Amino acid sequence: MIQDYSISSGTLLKGGRQPYGILSCLRRDGMGYTYRAEAIRPNGSTIPVIIREQFMPMCSTRADDGVTVVTPEDVAPTVDTFLKAFIKASEERRKVSLMCPSIIRILDTFHANGTYYYVVEYLRGETLDEYVKAHGPLSFEEAREVLAPIFDAVRTLHSQHMIHTDISPRHIRFQVKNGTKIPVLFNLYYTIHFRDDNMQTWAMSAPHCTEGYAPPEQYTTISNFYPQTDIYALAATLVFALTGRHLPDSRTLDEQEIRAFLPPAFPETYVQALIHALRPDINDRTESISDFREDLVAFYGGTRREQTDEDNDYDTDSRPPLYKRILAWLGNFRGCKK
Repeated sequence: MIQDYSISSGTLLKGGRQPYGILSCLRRDGMGYTYRAEAIRPNGSTIPVIIREQFMPMCSTRADDGVTVVTPEDVAPTVDTFLKAFIKASEERRKVSLMCPSIIRILDTFHANGTYYYVVEYLRGETLDEYVKAHGPLSFEEAREVLAPIFDAVRTLHSQHMIHTDISPRHIRFQVKNGTKIPVLFNLYYTIHFRDDNMQTWAMSAPHCTEGYAPPEQYTTISNFYPQTDIYALAATLVFALTGRHLPDSRTLDEQEIRAFLPPAFPETYVQALIHALRPDINDRTESISDFREDLVAFYGGTRREQTDEDNDYDTDSRPPLYKRILAWLGNFRGCKK
């Protein structure tokens, strides 16, 4: 069992654009921790955020302060290699998040405590998965309204030689503003980055696969830039939006099963578009967002949020002053909830 070295709830994390109060650990894995936290403004008001910390618990430990990363000399080169990759990926994710408002905003990236962090906005609304389960399947027009902005987000990632690799209804969340639900693509942690020659920028750990949304090639090794990987996940997400059902494992899926999922009166043009985008052989699959949109007959439209300045002081639902609570939190909690 991997030991838990997550930062304790109540800890004040410094080194970024603003100090951050750690609230809880949301997720842990072999490469680090994801925290729910609050950015603390100079006036004491706070804004909810999510923080990702690079940390390899099989290699490193914490110093007595519970925050500083300590790594033995014999494994330091390995840890440093992965840290540099994380830093580069974090900077590239921040850059791309500023290019499209339908991608979750990366608010801050910084060195501190012998490692690196990136901070993303906290989205309060339902996920597409939760919405469909609560309200039922969407019509084709409703699905286009919701997913067209996500197509924009994925096209932007692809323009920067990045693939998301974890698109699903659980990673599309609605930001509610003035009563309007605005879809946003999040969870950039599993993005894979490529050079201009379409070769992977650095070695990755084992691929993450969400059943029903990860195409067959994702269960092996993705070493070249293939937008088709995300095309498959987008098509599977559209099927879910229309049916309320998750497709089975891509390695067993066939055309007959895809047809059985879709509504009987669903136009054959759209059926063919989905079959093309869900083909198991990556070389036979729809190649780009533009091609997929064309197959779906101009899959454009949807409600997008406004593009904001990156120095907007995190204008995402600030709360009443809570800075003094940080002192009270110290020592009252013990890391992640099990």
